[in-house]
Amino acid sequence: MSESKVSMVDVAKAAGVSYQTVSRVINNSPLVRDSTRQKVQDVIAQLGYRPNLSAQSLKSQRTRMIGVIASQTQYSGPLLTIAAIESMARSRGLYVCVATVDEARLNPADFADVEENFIKLGVEAVVIVAPTEAMVTLALDNSGRVRVPHVIITAAEGLQDLESRRFDAARVKFVSTDQDEASEAVSGVLAASGVTHVYYLDGPQQWRDAFTRRAACERACVGAGLSVTVLEMNDWVSTNAYDRVGALLARGAFGDAGALGVLGEPGGAGEPGEPESVESESVESGRVAFWAANDLLAMGARRAVLEAGLRVPDDVCIVGYDDMPGTESLVPPLTTVNPNYERVGSTAMQLVLDMLEYSTDEDEDSVELVASEKLDCVYMVQPQVVLRASTR
Repeated sequence: MSESKVSMVDVAKAAGVSYQTVSRVINNSPLVRDSTRQKVQDVIAQLGYRPNLSAQSLKSQRTRMIGVIASQTQYSGPLLTIAAIESMARSRGLYVCVATVDEARLNPADFADVEENFIKLGVEAVVIVAPTEAMVTLALDNSGRVRVPHVIITAAEGLQDLESRRFDAARVKFVSTDQDEASEAVSGVLAASGVTHVYYLDGPQQWRDAFTRRAACERACVGAGLSVTVLEMNDWVSTNAYDRVGALLARGAFGDAGALGVLGEPGGAGEPGEPESVESESVESGRVAFWAANDLLAMGARRAVLEAGLRVPDDVCIVGYDDMPGTESLVPPLTTVNPNYERVGSTAMQLVLDMLEYSTDEDEDSVELVASEKLDCVYMVQPQVVLRASTR
């Protein structure tokens, strides 16, 4: 039978089932026995049947298409998140359209055009990977004009709290990473290894994740009895971290054990946003850690430390964030935090499935959703601390 003439009726006859059963198999309905589903799928493959998605959409008014808008895709986090969204969507018979944007050059009208084009394609929901304040603002401002469910992946904390924003919580959900537990674990490891002071390389604060990681670090250090100095970084560039840490080490002091002397007043850290000054002249002897808001900054700090003749972790501990490929092969391997981007993406997709009522109680790979205690439209994902030899 020629492929162009194969119809759903032909498949039904060859499989010995009804036309409706073939339709249910094609649409991944849970109302089909596994044995029947496999038989129909085998016949579809044998006959070379290709469903007409446009015709299906016109009949059901459901396209099974999801739009994804993402920025900062030159970094691993957004890319891994998108991959997880697409993988879970595909496993449920949904299709993903992706638009990448540069929010630094994107005005509200341009962003609205991106979403409008998605709507013209028939997307049923939009997922927005929004690491920066600018992207969150664009997403929320436009969510009221585009009447489809939205899931925004962004940090729960930022220069502007989500609680202060106006949006329809029934149609707009958020997925965030819970930084506090991981930060408490890292600060506990550092304190147990004899570290008394942390230099934290904070990343650009217009990134909500950078803001949240810094706040969590400061809270955790206070809880662990560590003093902390924030080294403000305006980007994620490793060479800038290298320059900043190198300059700090050049004017530092060394204790009897060869460890870096701590610049800054001894004692606990101040409130988030009020770090100790690195210009203070007082020196306290003790072990030091450089803790960075991502692995790139940590690698820049590591290079500066090693070139200064210090040993990692004997003299200085180093901690990163992201668990980038290759960090396990550094010498020594880098202690870092894995943000669980796969879980972030699958959580976002589970919210989409629930809002579109594509989920069923029989779905074996459903993702457990954990709502934030502060805002019940925000769903949290736990990262994992990856302990390696750069701390002890």
